[in-house]
Amino acid sequence: MQKNRENIIHILSWEELKQKNRSEMEELLLQSVRRLEPAYWEGVKLLEDCLYGAFCFHESGEAKRRVISAAFLLNEKEFLMVVLRDEKNVLPESPFSDSGMEEKLEAVFEKILKQGQQRTEDMEKYLIDMEQEIVGGRISRNRNRSIFECKRLLTVWKNDYAQFLNMIEGINGLEEKKKETQGPIMSEESSCYFRVYENKLRHLTEETQFLYEELVHIREALDAALSYEQNRIMKVFTTVTTIFMPLSLIAGWYGMNFEGMPELHWQYGYIFVSVLSVLVVLACFWFFRKKKLF
Repeated sequence: MQKNRENIIHILSWEELKQKNRSEMEELLLQSVRRLEPAYWEGVKLLEDCLYGAFCFHESGEAKRRVISAAFLLNEKEFLMVVLRDEKNVLPESPFSDSGMEEKLEAVFEKILKQGQQRTEDMEKYLIDMEQEIVGGRISRNRNRSIFECKRLLTVWKNDYAQFLNMIEGINGLEEKKKETQGPIMSEESSCYFRVYENKLRHLTEETQFLYEELVHIREALDAALSYEQNRIMKVFTTVTTIFMPLSLIAGWYGMNFEGMPELHWQYGYIFVSVLSVLVVLACFWFFRKKKLF
């Protein structure tokens, strides 16, 4: 930890925090984590003259499995974070270069934002390609499964970023409330950073929500395309059946064994029936082609 008490920022693992000789603020963070473990509590609250926050992010394919989990304390001069889990290596490690608090906070939180932006960009491109395939008539049998997987991913992202946004909004709200009564909790540059970060994060959550709604439209487009394909196949079957229905009538008519039938003992009766059948098929085919039924 830096000797200068201005703009101190320190990130520890859970084991490091438990084993080291803790300062007063580190002890407060340790007890806060034990009392409000991020496994079941996420958000921000006021503790003494500090802001305590906890957040976590889940595995994209498993909504109940946490891959990132951390808690922090923040006041006007110090930011202390304990990383409980970081399987994706998103959160940075101490030490930081000599710079302002805003730049140091950006090093901590900005990677979370960039990861979310990259996720949404990749998902948007994937959904556009999927929609183009559906509109172009290239319908895969596994497309419903792909849509379901995208929906599950977007649900996890939407919930995680919405909860993270609520925490950032809580930081700004508590700061404004405390400033009006007893004075600021954070430095001015920290307050400025969290206000800007809130706007960026709100845009990310709105983009995730937009992709979720777009996925619903793609599902509707897929259902419409499948219905159209099914109707087209049924139309072809109906047309073919209609073409050959007169042949069934002719076969049934001339298949009756009556002695008095005019063509029964006629020399050209077989040829006559064959030519009649071909003419009927050609006439039906021409009629349906003219009506653009196939």
